[in-house]
Amino acid sequence: MIVERLWDDAVLRGVLSEFPEPDDDRWWRYNDNQREVKLEGGSDLWGQRTQEFVESIVARGPEFAAAFGLPELHLRTEGAGYHQIEPGGKLAVHADFNRSREGLYRRLNVIVYLNEDWTDADGGHLHLVAPAGHITRVLPQFNRTVIFETSSTSFHGHPVPLPGPRSRRSFASYFFTVEKPDNYVEEHGTRWHG
Repeated sequence: MIVERLWDDAVLRGVLSEFPEPDDDRWWRYNDNQREVKLEGGSDLWGQRTQEFVESIVARGPEFAAAFGLPELHLRTEGAGYHQIEPGGKLAVHADFNRSREGLYRRLNVIVYLNEDWTDADGGHLHLVAPAGHITRVLPQFNRTVIFETSSTSFHGHPVPLPGPRSRRSFASYFFTVEKPDNYVEEHGTRWHG
């Protein structure tokens, strides 16, 4: 599901204003040139405006659950938060880990893009890979939200290195359920495609 302008622009600009600079040593840095070159910032980096935005995401949990026919959703911050890909960065196509540290089942990804005046020339398209192999490419424009169910086969990523000169920024939220999904087979970490 791709939703335009789900959030107030001013709220998202507030979140963007709290993004640390790329050289901030609090970022988690991923530098596997074969799979991922990116920055990830968890709750220790979030300012007040970002905390308030997270509360608004949580408040929409029942709406998201109803839209996807899911039981009660619980937001967890493992791997969630600020995501930044600098020029040359990428994230290979993958399916996400499927259990939280406390054993909840990962069910829904909510990715909010924060890139104003972003065009095709800026690159950074999200690739959503359908089971039959069809790829939907999503331009990461400001206030565009991508929501999709997570499973062992929900492959997605940003596999084409970002051309630059700007960084690609987003805020990712991950929802979990207590109930096991019908298609659950086994616990796994990140599964790389191809």
